Amino acid sequence: MPRMTINGTSLYYVVHGEGIPIIFVHPLGLSHQTFFPQLRYFRDFCKVVLVDLRGNGKSGKLDVAVDDVLQTQSEDLKRLLDELDIPKAVFVGVSDGGVLVQKFSFLYPERVIAMILSDSYCNNTTKGLSGKLRFAVQAASWLTYYLPGELFLRSLKLTYYRWNIAYNVLRYETLKKRPTDWIKQRLAVENIDYRLKIRKIEAPVLCLTGDFAASSVRRMQEVAGLIPGAIFTVIPDSHDPSNLCQPQQFNEKIERFIESLPESLLR
Repeated sequence: MPRMTINGTSLYYVVHGEGIPIIFVHPLGLSHQTFFPQLRYFRDFCKVVLVDLRGNGKSGKLDVAVDDVLQTQSEDLKRLLDELDIPKAVFVGVSDGGVLVQKFSFLYPERVIAMILSDSYCNNTTKGLSGKLRFAVQAASWLTYYLPGELFLRSLKLTYYRWNIAYNVLRYETLKKRPTDWIKQRLAVENIDYRLKIRKIEAPVLCLTGDFAASSVRRMQEVAGLIPGAIFTVIPDSHDPSNLCQPQQFNEKIERFIESLPESLLR
């Protein structure tokens, strides 16, 4: 399968179909496998690009400082577009992948036709004593990620027992996890605050979230409320990641959104 060498590492990617290019950006710590339901749906009428971000899946090591992770991964995406001769594309980012899509849009707005942000957020700052304590507990829990993946399967099943596709994909990803690169990426997104920057986004934006967790709905509502003209919609009976919990609804909402885009943006 295709690989490209870039900035001292390698990127693994998959391309299928012809038409409007759609780049799917997976949650940090997962891989392109997250989007197989979308690949099967969109490849008949779009050019679907799936990529393992550096430090994830079948791509090479992250091998950059924490403060440079999002910048470097954004540069990688830009280089991938160049490699594939894609001037601009629709970007779909799920969970932390949505944070990276936001970062990419700040750096390369001319390469973005439109954005779909799902189960994501724009602010992850920790303030005050309670915030510092929360981070300390969270950071300590990250060390368990070095334990064998099999130990996490029971809790994963309890969380996703209603969504078999999500469970099966996340089970696969859990058994293939890369602990050190995952923790570095968690640190990279820990204190992002894009609330001012996203107010300047000019591309059309669709914000999706599952209704399972009220906190996820609030965070996605915040994003949609700050981006001019953004569309916000909730997917019923869905958890993060919604593209796996309710793939049909997820895909149909994205398809309708793309169909609504002005023709001038797609040229």
